[in-house]
Amino acid sequence: MTFEIALAFGILLAAFVIFALDRWPIDFVAFGIMVTILALGPWIDVSPEEAIAGFANPATITVMAVLILSAGIQRTGAVNLLARRMTRLAGTSERRQLATVVGVSGSFSGFINNTAAVAIMLPAVIRMARDTARSPSKLLIPLSYASQLGGVVTLIGTSANILASGLVSQAGYDGFSMFSFAPIGLLVLLVGAGYLLLVAPRILPDRQGEQDLSATYDVKSYLSEVLVPEGSTLDGVTLAESRLRQELGILVLEILRGADRVHMIRGDTQLRAGDILIVSASAEGLVRVRDDPRLAIEAEARLAADESLDDDIRLLELVIGPDSDLIGGTLISTNFRNRFGVTVIAMRKEGQIIRERIGRERLHFGDTLLVQGSPTAIDLLRRRRGFIVTEEPRIESFRVRRIPMAVAIVAGVVGLAALGQPILVTAMVGAVLMVVTGCLTVTELHDAIRWDVLFLLAGMIPLGAALENTGGAQLLADLAVDAANYLPALGVLYLFYIVALLMTHLISSNPTIVVLIPVALATATSLGLDPEALALAIMFAASMSFSTPMGDQTNTLVYGPGGYRFSDYVRTGLPLNLLLSILTPLFIYSIWGL
Repeated sequence: MTFEIALAFGILLAAFVIFALDRWPIDFVAFGIMVTILALGPWIDVSPEEAIAGFANPATITVMAVLILSAGIQRTGAVNLLARRMTRLAGTSERRQLATVVGVSGSFSGFINNTAAVAIMLPAVIRMARDTARSPSKLLIPLSYASQLGGVVTLIGTSANILASGLVSQAGYDGFSMFSFAPIGLLVLLVGAGYLLLVAPRILPDRQGEQDLSATYDVKSYLSEVLVPEGSTLDGVTLAESRLRQELGILVLEILRGADRVHMIRGDTQLRAGDILIVSASAEGLVRVRDDPRLAIEAEARLAADESLDDDIRLLELVIGPDSDLIGGTLISTNFRNRFGVTVIAMRKEGQIIRERIGRERLHFGDTLLVQGSPTAIDLLRRRRGFIVTEEPRIESFRVRRIPMAVAIVAGVVGLAALGQPILVTAMVGAVLMVVTGCLTVTELHDAIRWDVLFLLAGMIPLGAALENTGGAQLLADLAVDAANYLPALGVLYLFYIVALLMTHLISSNPTIVVLIPVALATATSLGLDPEALALAIMFAASMSFSTPMGDQTNTLVYGPGGYRFSDYVRTGLPLNLLLSILTPLFIYSIWGL
């Protein structure tokens, strides 16, 4: 092993460790890898132009265009209308609802971004479950899994498909067209759908069945009234200065001041003697209040145990989206209450409901927040970028009249690509047409671009170049060839599928594609196998992240609203991964050849 290869493997190993530790966003890690390769270029035979070539790579640009196309469909409300019709079609039968969710999600995800498809359908599925007194947890994991299964039917179904095709083309092979692997993808989708309909219902948990949000988060039992007595040192002190939340663990939701109610609670809201504070607190927090000389438990409770808050105060459930600027901060550090005019009264994080000291909890994609505020503040929050609301949006907020145009543009992109036109060209033209025809505004086009995804792609592509240029990819391929001496050709296909499946659960799909595709192509050349068949095995495996909530963004998205635990994904997803690990290489071998 030469020094250059050792250095390239060192970067690869460091990337694995940092990805696994999950201390920094994956797109930042990828960008850091690109910078490292740029700095070490002379020693790993990568020129500065190659180190930054990921930003101009056709796969990166195509993914950007596909994201814009997805946004155009979203802003017209086309998918939302179909989702509403889905709820009417599903009826009240659990089996029928499940079949409808799986069928619609699997179909959508072949043509729009997976995460977008799940985000759009999420409110409709939750509403459908609650209207029939059924737990959303019975439907949301199937929604996520079906979107991943549907994504392997077409080239634009996932960014991993586009990236894999780009790397194969870059190596001098034909690459994949829009529907070239659709027969394999449809078989995978049918097998997965069968599992979700016949096996998954017996495994999926039955949680969060309550229809009322405050009951779901057990908020009412934590609402109490606290008096600021005459002579209290809190008289004239602002809420921020009082440090009630930090010292006592109580959250002030509302203030009763004589005949008035103070709804808009901010850090600079001044407390006065005689104020009755409506607070959210644990039993331990209320004990601390009772022992604090500045406060007193209000003897005459004005809020009955079976009442909700004032009718003018609304509750809303939000999921932190993948593009939220809150990620990495806390409610305190991001000034959440003053910034949005609402109060977070509960948080669901990694399957656990958090009610105490939530202001210090680090925020991540997929965290679910229960917020309370005035109707105006809640309506503004619904339209804020970076949040996914679990309630259905009003159809008036969409450009419904533009639906035929948006659908025609996407159909044209897909149709021309199927006829042999480069997907890069058709997707870019379609993205521009979305703005020209009024389906999207220019601002919405900017918002549609997922910079985290693009930086991930652009940052990881140079790593593949480093492995190829130094001979590292060939070295790994030689090891695979040595192992292949004891395996039949089909065994090699299984080997790459299983390695890709394990890697994608550790470091996500796109880095897996970048690392393994060059190795697979070199291995296929050495063994006289079809390189595209091995690439397909890696590509399909990289889109099957069922066994953990972090394996795919769609899994993370339904984690909080479904009230799931980590073990729910292992119990439900692992058998599906094992089933597809057996069948998918067989499908590729039988249909594509090797």
